[in-house]
Order: sequence, then structure tokens, then C-alpha cells
Amino acid sequence: MTNRKPPKTLQWGLASLSLLFAAPALALPEGNSIDFENCTLSMPGVPLTAAARCGFLERPENPDAPDGKRISIHVAVAEASSQTPAADPLFFFAGGPGQAASESWIIMRNSLAEVRKNRDIVLIDQRGTGQSNALRCSDASRDEAFSLDTALDLELLVSQTEECLAQLDGDPRYYTTTIAMQDIDAVRQAMGYEQVNLLGVSYGTRAAQVYLREFPDSVRSVVLDSVVPMQLALGQEHAPMLDKAVRKVLAACAADADCSERYPDQLPQLNTLIEELRAQPRAVTMINPVTGLTENVTLSADVLAVAIRFLSYSSENQAMLPLLIHEAVTSGNLERLASQAVLVMGGLIDSLSRGMELSVSCSEDYPYLNTAEDQSDTLLGNQLLQIIAAQCEVWPRGVVPEDFHAAVASDLPVLLLSGERDPVTPPEYATQAAASFSDHLNLVGRGLGHSVLRHRCLQEITTRFIETASTSEPDTTCLETIDGAPFFTSLLGPEP
Repeated sequence: MTNRKPPKTLQWGLASLSLLFAAPALALPEGNSIDFENCTLSMPGVPLTAAARCGFLERPENPDAPDGKRISIHVAVAEASSQTPAADPLFFFAGGPGQAASESWIIMRNSLAEVRKNRDIVLIDQRGTGQSNALRCSDASRDEAFSLDTALDLELLVSQTEECLAQLDGDPRYYTTTIAMQDIDAVRQAMGYEQVNLLGVSYGTRAAQVYLREFPDSVRSVVLDSVVPMQLALGQEHAPMLDKAVRKVLAACAADADCSERYPDQLPQLNTLIEELRAQPRAVTMINPVTGLTENVTLSADVLAVAIRFLSYSSENQAMLPLLIHEAVTSGNLERLASQAVLVMGGLIDSLSRGMELSVSCSEDYPYLNTAEDQSDTLLGNQLLQIIAAQCEVWPRGVVPEDFHAAVASDLPVLLLSGERDPVTPPEYATQAAASFSDHLNLVGRGLGHSVLRHRCLQEITTRFIETASTSEPDTTCLETIDGAPFFTSLLGPEP
């Protein structure tokens, strides 16, 4: 079959920081039928690029209409350093939902450098993301809930969602995780691999579990970083989980001599600030750290909660929270908190394919959510549930298997990784998922947030696990050395 190659959309890379090099021919199995060429990978908002080999595999958009519309699935391969790589590569599943594996490689490659020495890393853009017929909305149709320059307007959000839907070159009903995993296995077959290792991060852990359930004989081992248990309807617990993570961060500050001395009574201060903003939102003039432009922001309690949520994803940003909260309460200066949130959230939003995110969320999660649950006593309040309900009421939904949210059972080796202070996928989620894996290793990084493979210790454990496909082989003693980033004691950073 001749593969149609759509126009390249790698305009985000900056050539001045490119890591181009001449790539040798891929050492793929003899049965490979995908034509690979040299390519350059990049990620929106990140001024780095990476060399890879790229190809495309055509797939029916509707699996039940193989002669109907076809879409191209983008496949990128980061080749192993070894001249004789292992026969079973690593397939990487990106987060979101809505992030593209080939784009996420820019921030994941350092974490997988040791794995890559002996194995090819295969980066397949899940349908609806990256270069696999991305379901992207225009800037004008962006979700206002993730903006700091406007209050949440559900009517406007519905209008923008309808506008986004009208722009799409694809039927959202066919961009669910289950259908996408059929694409992934079609790629595996086309590349000639008998078995592969799976690595999923965040939503990618759901994708990896669905693949494991659908194609168990094709899997050698599984790594799940920041785990989404299959039983969970994503979105229901975002608000309470954020509160839990923030309390852990502030408790850690209280237990730290330098942090507690400079920023006493953090939780009461935060509660006071939230109450004040609920009573009277404040006008803030800030310099947007991304554009450099001066912006006027009305900072309400809801907007502050969104800002704190984005600042809670990583241990490094969590380390700034006590300083930012203290500054906001004692001096009334909210500008720095707002600008830090914009800096963190901008890149994440740019990397998401909103149409694909809605296709997954509205089909797989929304029907199982209790959007009437009162979460008004949380930082986020009811806004996220309101947003999901408003958008999913107008978004077409695909068919999801009746057992979709059943736990995935397997006796294959599974490594589960979590961050102690993760505001989205806390350690108890990994424990829930691990219950149905008879051969598993469940590890928690003390003081870490979301997506923990950035830590050297967990990289070493993961590399050894994938090499041996054994939960008893990795040396986990380095876990004792893990801790959260030291708290900022001034704008210059932590105490030296």
C-alpha cells in the first residue's frame, strides 16, 4: 500500500537551536511496510527540535467503514544508539488527552536517554493529535476556562465549542481511545514487531491500559507514570485532588524551618485570600511573560484557583507557591502569581489538541460524571464540572465499550510511578490500578508532582525494569534520596 504523506506541520521549531544530524537507515524488522524519512520533531512553545525518522500509515477514520474516509497516522522513531537494538521497542503514549507523542518527545527524550541506548522509541501521534489528522481549534475558539484574562462565561464557551466543532476535518465520534489503540496495533504490525514495551504518562496510562487489554499478546512490559485507573471518570475528582495536593505542599512548608519562618500560617492565608476574592475580585495589571505585553486581568477566586492548579503540577513550581501566596496576602501583590501561572499554563494549552481532548472526555468520561455534585467548598469549586457539562452537551460522542471502565487485569510485569504531591493523579490512583496487575511494582516519589520520570532515580529504575521486564530486578534504594524541590525563600530562589 502506498502511504499518503500530508504536508509537514513542524513550523514551531527554531532552527537556531536545532539538534539536526544525519540519521542512518532504520534497523527495522524485515516485515516493515512503512516508508520512513529523516524528519525534525518539535513542540509548541519549546525552542528545541530533535531528529527522528518519520512515516505515515493510512487508516479508516471509521473502523466500520474501511472503504470510507481515511486518515494518516504519523509515526516517528527515535532510534537506539546501539547498532543492534532490542527486538522489542518502547511505544510511548502521551498525556492530555490531546498531546502528540512526537511533540512530547522534546521534553521526554532526556528521561528516556538510557532506555534509548538499547531500544528504539516509537512515537505514534494518536489520531486527532500532532500530524495524525489533528482536531485543533483556532485561537478564537480556545477554552476560556483556561485563560486569566476573562471570567468564565458558559454561554460563550458553548458558542466557542460549536465554532471549534464546525472547523474540524474529522468526525469526533471516531477519535476515542479504543479506536486509537487499533491504530497503534496496526502500526506495530506494519513495522513488523512481535512485541513492544508500553510507556504511558497521565492520560497516556489509560491509553496504554486499553492497548494492554485489547492486544495482550503484543505486550512485553508496561510502565505507567502518573496513573489514571480505568475505573476513574476523569474530571470528577480534579477539584478535591487539587486541594489535597496543595495541603501537602503547605504542610511541607510548615515542616521546613526556613519556609515556615518566612511564610507562617500558609493555609489560613490562602483561605483568607480566596474568601476576599470571592467577595470582591481584584483588577491586576501584569506583564505577560510569554508576549511581553501589559495585560489587565480581573483576578477572581475561580481564576486564582486555575492559576494555583497549573502551578501545582511540578515540584519546582510548587516550591514557589508559599512565596507567591505570602506576597499576595501581605502586600496585595497578585501580579507575580498571575504571571507565573500564565508562563506555566501557556505551553501546556498550546500542546493540546482540544478537539481530540473533547472527543475522548465527552465519550469516555462525561456520561459517568456527576456534574451536579457540589464542590463549592474546594479551591476550584464547581467550575470544571460546569465546563465539562457545557462542552460535552454539544460535542458528538463516540461509542465506548460497556466494559471500558473495568479494571484491566494482566499478569505481565507492570511498573507504576506516582508523585506524592500530584494534584491530578495522586498515588492512590496507582494503588487502585495496581490491584488487577498480579506482577507489579508500585513506587511513589516523595515530594514530586505530576509526571515523575523527569527524576533521575525513577529513570534508572525504569530503564532497568524495561531491560529485564522484571519487577524484582530494579534497585529502588535511590527512592530514599528523592524529595521535592526546596522552597523559594526569596525571589532569588531557595536558601543557598
